[in-house]
Amino acid sequence: MKGVVVYRDGSLKVEQLPKPKFGEYQALVENLSCGICNGTDLKLIHGQFKGFDTYPAVLGHESVGRVVDISKKVTSFKPGDLVLRSILEKVEDERYSSGWGSFAEYGVVGDIEAMKRDGRTDFYDIYLAQQIVPNHFNVHQAVMLITLKEVLSGIERFGVARNQSMLIHGTGPVGLSMVRFAKLKGASPIVVSEPNAERRDRAVHLGADAAIDPKAENLVARAKAIRPDGFDYVIDAVGINRLMSDSLKLVRFNGKVGVYGIAAETHAEIDWKEAPYNWAIHFVQWPTFQDEAAVHHEVIALVDAGAIDLGQFVTHVIPRMEDFQKGIDLVTSQKAIKVTVDLKG
Repeated sequence: MKGVVVYRDGSLKVEQLPKPKFGEYQALVENLSCGICNGTDLKLIHGQFKGFDTYPAVLGHESVGRVVDISKKVTSFKPGDLVLRSILEKVEDERYSSGWGSFAEYGVVGDIEAMKRDGRTDFYDIYLAQQIVPNHFNVHQAVMLITLKEVLSGIERFGVARNQSMLIHGTGPVGLSMVRFAKLKGASPIVVSEPNAERRDRAVHLGADAAIDPKAENLVARAKAIRPDGFDYVIDAVGINRLMSDSLKLVRFNGKVGVYGIAAETHAEIDWKEAPYNWAIHFVQWPTFQDEAAVHHEVIALVDAGAIDLGQFVTHVIPRMEDFQKGIDLVTSQKAIKVTVDLKG
């Protein structure tokens, strides 16, 4: 089978890999589409993902695929099911490691419920989030469900609620997801800071009450004109450490700065000279698979009800795996929101 491999120098190659083996509690999945993660995948390419240093590696963790075979003890999946997050737990070639490995033609999902029934505990947490998607969903748009579930579980951990104010730095797939969920939760006002005009317009369409261009306007002055006493939540959705200091100028007394985006640097100097006396900084950079799984049916229901339009997020489909670099270029140039790759060409 083919897969996208990243090397230590950041180069990307489509290479032939062994088809994955699957165990007695696993199902084999033919991957159909896989989204490019603006955070994790790019950091793996640039060698900046904290705790990862095993190259070359097969990229990808935002896959949608169809179950094609199951082992005898599997009861939660059946052939034909559309599923999220199949992975390569192990690449059957010792030259490669797995960076989740979803940018490959095949992967596996694990039946955690069957394992629990049999008293097994040797499962990966990601099995929790390997869940079924309704068959009527567009497979390329469905990759966005993974980001949406991560974000919803993240803002719930931040504690966002009705009538609370929020300012969001950045409107990529994560920031736009935050805007939509904040709107659905009744947060108000919702303000975004974003230099890209098209993304600002998209944020307003998804529910933002105001969109500020921080390169053309004084962000602090404009934001305080909207919310003089500061915002209940100021959230970094992109991963730039200096935004913590910028956010402290905008957060209200007893408010919270939320750090969701993952920065390349793992240290920062924080300036709270212009901050109120009481505030908190809350890092939520790894929504757990358990949290993600818990909101699965809620997100599916919102999509089915028309409250979330996946097409507002997935803007580009790369027609074949060999053109993967074109997807990376679209992401890094900010000419796209969510880019996915058609793994079947």
